[in-house]
Amino acid sequence: MGRRAKVLVLEDEWLIAEQIGTAITGAGYEIVGPVGRVRQAMDLLEREAVDLAVLDINVHEDRSFEVAGRLAAKATPSVFLSGHSDLEIPCGFSDRPLLQKPVDPDNRCRLLGRLLGR
Repeated sequence: MGRRAKVLVLEDEWLIAEQIGTAITGAGYEIVGPVGRVRQAMDLLEREAVDLAVLDINVHEDRSFEVAGRLAAKATPSVFLSGHSDLEIPCGFSDRPLLQKPVDPDNRCRLLGRLLGR
């Protein structure tokens, strides 16, 4: 069996982070985190390589675009999550998938698999 893909989760709502983590591990991927702050995600990326990231856009009083930028510089795909439909995503990230909360677990797993080429 090959190496399991590592998926970073940045989500500040504990219950949602747990649900995402359960779906990710249930689909056969390894969860990295979850973390609830942008700084924690940036620090984690200094120590660990990931294959994909699931990023809540609004985390506490911050936005996850800095993390998305770091991932893009490494050509690592990312998926945005948001509970807000009126959110503006900066031009450099408008090609990233955006999942509206609440997210159907099956749709999330299919998207992750597609982004990981599996």
